[in-house]
Amino acid sequence: MTLRPAAVTVLGALGVVLLVTGCQMNPLTSSNSITTSASAPAGGTRNGSPAPPPAFSQFSDVPLPANARMDLDKTIILGAEDGWIGRLALDASYPLTEMYAFYEREMPKFSWDRITVVRSSVTTMTYGRGARIATITLQPNGGSATTVDFTVSPQRISR
Repeated sequence: MTLRPAAVTVLGALGVVLLVTGCQMNPLTSSNSITTSASAPAGGTRNGSPAPPPAFSQFSDVPLPANARMDLDKTIILGAEDGWIGRLALDASYPLTEMYAFYEREMPKFSWDRITVVRSSVTTMTYGRGARIATITLQPNGGSATTVDFTVSPQRISR
């Protein structure tokens, strides 16, 4: 595929950033958290929340749970800021039910509109924002952890 060298470059750059800065976010305190529970995943970067560390700073348009770790083997990102597309793979140390509640609550705060949700042992949530579609797949990852696959793509426009 012709995009492979660009993807490798993007992943290599992300790897360097992760090695230098680490990839964990600090949990937010209850005084500035946009979540409703101190034990729930913390919110993203909107509504006065602190900015994430540099490893996650290019994802300012989507909520990311506190202490999430990026899986570089499964992540491929093209573009930056509010125009990126690709797959962001995360390992989150929260149960699937908490991650579902987190995205259900936080996505609208980032101006994403829910299109559809399918809840089961593997939950799929689809949101739209402008000319982009976000699909979030949540899978249990042993015990109280969840694997999050966050895929953003351009919305197809009918002609």
